[in-house]
Amino acid sequence: MGYEGMPRVVIGIDFGTTFSGVAWALENRLDDVEVIQMWPGDTSQKVPTVFDYCKGKIRWGYQVDDTSKSIKGIKLLLDESQIYRYGPSKEASNLLQTMKKSPISAALQTINIQFILTVPAVWSDKAKDATMQAACLAGIPNQDLFLVSEPEAAAVYAIQSIQPNTISEGDCVIVCDAGGGTVNLITYRVNKTEPLRLSEITEGTGAICGSVVLDERFEEFLTIRIGKERYNQLPRTSKAFALKYWQDYVKPNYQGPLDTDDFADVGYCIPIPGIPDIPNVNVANGVLYMDSNDVESIFRPVLRHIEELVTDQRLKAKQTGNSTKVCSPSSSVTQSLILTENYQAIVLVGGLGASEYLCKRLQKASQGVQVMQPQNAGAVHRGLEGNQVDNRKARCHYGTKCRRPYSPKFHSQEKAVWCKLEESWKVENQMSWYIHQVCHSQVRRFNCRGTAHKIDFYRVVDNFHNLKFTDTLSFCLAEEAPEASNATVSNLCELETDLSRVPKELFEKRQNSNGKVSDSHVRIVALRSGIQRNILWNCQIKILDISVTNLLAHIARSE
Repeated sequence: MGYEGMPRVVIGIDFGTTFSGVAWALENRLDDVEVIQMWPGDTSQKVPTVFDYCKGKIRWGYQVDDTSKSIKGIKLLLDESQIYRYGPSKEASNLLQTMKKSPISAALQTINIQFILTVPAVWSDKAKDATMQAACLAGIPNQDLFLVSEPEAAAVYAIQSIQPNTISEGDCVIVCDAGGGTVNLITYRVNKTEPLRLSEITEGTGAICGSVVLDERFEEFLTIRIGKERYNQLPRTSKAFALKYWQDYVKPNYQGPLDTDDFADVGYCIPIPGIPDIPNVNVANGVLYMDSNDVESIFRPVLRHIEELVTDQRLKAKQTGNSTKVCSPSSSVTQSLILTENYQAIVLVGGLGASEYLCKRLQKASQGVQVMQPQNAGAVHRGLEGNQVDNRKARCHYGTKCRRPYSPKFHSQEKAVWCKLEESWKVENQMSWYIHQVCHSQVRRFNCRGTAHKIDFYRVVDNFHNLKFTDTLSFCLAEEAPEASNATVSNLCELETDLSRVPKELFEKRQNSNGKVSDSHVRIVALRSGIQRNILWNCQIKILDISVTNLLAHIARSE
């Protein structure tokens, strides 16, 4: 279906651990971003990322009451490396499907739509691919769906919001996206302010130390305070009521321990319907009394973890030789920014990023830093304005196994293998690395299909026998990529190439002592950008500088 002359609609989906949101805009109306606020059961800019099954039907978001056996935290399951396990990952597609249907009617099937979905910066390629699969199962067309890292989406909008008086060319900004489940950080250099152009100067870091961890620690505190047996005997409705009160009134309003003795200690009352009086642990009349030390014991390790992540990003930025400026977000977008002497900037965004206590902790760790938090419609702006990051840091090494000519200087004799076709000694199980970790990956001006990394290699065939090949794309997270495959090298996916339809006259003909062999010179073009789900492959056969294009290779996911 043609879309000529029709404005593109960009829909941003912030798929969060605890809350999610959707916003949309037309590409020719950049300043008019509409945030979806009408959800089944309530009106809000965010909807709970939770659902359950009731009589064979899906209830989600505000339709789910606090006492039901609901499924939560499904986002975290999309990354198998995470230690927190919640509900079945396949259910992510069910929730995404309901979110997609809410702002989009059937009539929009005839409109040019692009979906932008945010993902944590530290997610692996496999986790990103799982996210894409869930979205596609929800009915979002694969060709219209792109991923953007959560801190990048936040950075684009936040930096634009605090310009022009605070950020200038050459400044470096640390983005800390403290959300419901994960906390993601990354550092950018501002190459240009108008239009905004950024470069990654550190790789993304992060951990599961978001708001949901505070909820878990509260439930652990409650279990220990009243006793595990009493806690297990409480009705589900009582537990849910206590947790809801904690989430709505205590957690967002806690400002940390008072710095002076002039004020009395602040107490907190947690209603727990049906609980008997337990005088020795301050439970009376169905209420648990907590003092600020109790709440501090819940917050302290989580915020300390976030502080360590921020400190680590600042050190990484300094190691690159870049000075940085600190802008930390608060509730007011118009609030002026106080700059630190070492010119480091921290933009604090996300649900937990709104915590005044977290703001105070980071201010104390970085003297003179003001905190600011603009509205997060970053995913939509990322799709509207295009790719504003000129350079990215590769998170790992990418390459394939290969055979190299045997050299007594570098290889032991027992590793030498005779190649009958080329009639020479080779060494197998070697690695050819095409993209190296933390190297700068140049990114072209926005193009949905990403940036091309051209990789040339050749394969020898015997008189055109067996022109179907399977190569494994590998990755390595080690600081130094090994020359030969070892335990640090893992498989990412398989590349299946069929050259049987390539005209035979385009192959280079050579002859050995047993007859003819042919070389197939192959160029792999790996396309990758910050909003694409994986590495796409496009094979070109190069014979004597003649190229045959549009020979597409097939990706088979490795288990």
